Amino acid sequence: MEEWQNEIAAVFKDLTALFDGFGRELTELVEEVTTEAQDILNLQWDELKEVLTEIWQELELEFEEPTSFNWDMPIPTKPMPDLATHPACVGCINYNGSAYSGNLLVCGMHPYGCTSDTCADWEGENDLN
Repeated sequence: MEEWQNEIAAVFKDLTALFDGFGRELTELVEEVTTEAQDILNLQWDELKEVLTEIWQELELEFEEPTSFNWDMPIPTKPMPDLATHPACVGCINYNGSAYSGNLLVCGMHPYGCTSDTCADWEGENDLN
């Protein structure tokens, strides 16, 4: 190897060592900050749990019977297109069907609905386009 090639190789070796050291220091700093942040969040969560528990206990004392929350919330269903109004939209995953300020949004490609009986943008659940 010529002398200039040896010099370039030495520079790259030095740069590699420099970046390795920087990477180690950065990793240590990130780990330290992450650990501190997690400790702070755990402490705040523990304090919040205590406050919420106290509030709940105070509220429970005001009721004759313990209250319970009904976790069986209704699951929202996706609107289905009307066969008479939007036949091209039946079964399409792009169908929106929600009204916004009194205006029906059919889908993003055809906000007012497709003008023909078939839609070039129609996609079913199993389409992998």
